[in-house]
Amino acid sequence: MNRIDHIVINTRDRTDEAVAFFQRMGFIVTARGHHTLGSINHTIMFQTDYLELLGYPPGKPPEKRPELVQRPAGLMATVLNADDADKVRATLIARGMAPRPVSDFSRPVDLDDGTHGDAAFRVTRLEPDAIPGSWFYYCQQLTPQFVWRPEWQAHPNGCMAMTRVTIEVADPAAAAPVYVRAVDDAVVTEIDNGGRLVKLPSFEIRLQSAGVRMPGMRTLVLGTRSLQQTQQALVQGGIAHHKDGARIVVESGVEIGCGLEFEPMAQS
Repeated sequence: MNRIDHIVINTRDRTDEAVAFFQRMGFIVTARGHHTLGSINHTIMFQTDYLELLGYPPGKPPEKRPELVQRPAGLMATVLNADDADKVRATLIARGMAPRPVSDFSRPVDLDDGTHGDAAFRVTRLEPDAIPGSWFYYCQQLTPQFVWRPEWQAHPNGCMAMTRVTIEVADPAAAAPVYVRAVDDAVVTEIDNGGRLVKLPSFEIRLQSAGVRMPGMRTLVLGTRSLQQTQQALVQGGIAHHKDGARIVVESGVEIGCGLEFEPMAQS
């Protein structure tokens, strides 16, 4: 309950636009998946985590995933890896939280060697507003061999992992203890302007004041082996961006409804 499994971007019925935007940035985007719950997705795979572009076909909102219609486009959910979804649910209940029952679902996967498989998952979710600013899922990967594939992880832009997400909340000091209850082994530190940094072993959640805006997930930061390699990919794809110290900021996120940044990351 302390390792990021994946981050979800709700693409609603504009999944094709989101896919094209990430491909222009130099990411390898997997082929479309069709969940048994009626949603569609594409993934951007890294070494131990991934970014999920989750939506639905135009004109076909899934009855079993109403949140994709109800919630705005953009960063929607923080998903932690679960070794055992049932045990995670029991732990959350013991901490005074109210997770939903564990659900089982899958999606067919076409592999590059021409073979096929089914990626299967067991997931429990907290209610959408249980965690300020983000929706928390806990995902047990039953078939990781159909999710993490080497041929999907070597991105031309050099990206290796997701490193941080910025979430705006009404009161960062009050929100931080709620985040601590939802994860294991988190360390919280105070940062500028009254914000809080929730540190996990290989990921950070930056909580800052939403001010007059609605709370929500705002910006995803990705780690790259080379800022120069990333910048070359952005230039080649015609993606507007600028340097800000030791990071690159993508200037337009209208296709995905959120901000994106890149920072150098040490290679293991």
